[in-house]
Amino acid sequence: MGKDIVYASSQEPAREKFMSRIKAACASHDEIALPEVPLYEPKGDPVENFIAKLESFDGKAVRVDSRGDALRWLATNLVTEGKQVYSAIPDFKGNFEVYDTTDPHSAHTVDICIAAGVIGVGETGSVWVTENSLGLTACALFSTDLYLLLETDKIYPGMHQAYEALDLSELCYGAFYTGPSATADIEAVHITGAQGEISLTVILIG
Repeated sequence: MGKDIVYASSQEPAREKFMSRIKAACASHDEIALPEVPLYEPKGDPVENFIAKLESFDGKAVRVDSRGDALRWLATNLVTEGKQVYSAIPDFKGNFEVYDTTDPHSAHTVDICIAAGVIGVGETGSVWVTENSLGLTACALFSTDLYLLLETDKIYPGMHQAYEALDLSELCYGAFYTGPSATADIEAVHITGAQGEISLTVILIG
């Protein structure tokens, strides 16, 4: 009674002991080369596979012959009245201006985002985007409707081939977008547009 109780902590010594055993085990073995993983190429046409997978994730694919056709499709089909439109492609003008000092938090007002996809993956219907292709990345994440332009000759059959084509050394941000945001956590009910954009449309050029 009345005396301070001091608990001796054994956490730090145990941690050091654990780490020293790992280091000793690593030092006692020669380096072993990583196994060679064969590149399994999915069957079928990569573009058709891409469209099928994208649509299975509630995305939409639009096929056009040229970039000019893609721009005309955007001009004809986008409902922009009363909406904030951010465009990361130079040949389509939006009304949400981005400057070097633009606060990414302000992107929550963006309704429509238009940007370029870098590559696609037929196996998963995914589009790879970076900070270079998106500009202000937050605009793509906060927008309600996302439109990505993608050239069909940049669609790879599978994820293995796609990763081989990527150079991650100079990127701060890169991500595969696979359909609009969705969740099925609650009673296994699939809900599209749960955490981000409600729609994702990929305009396939070529």
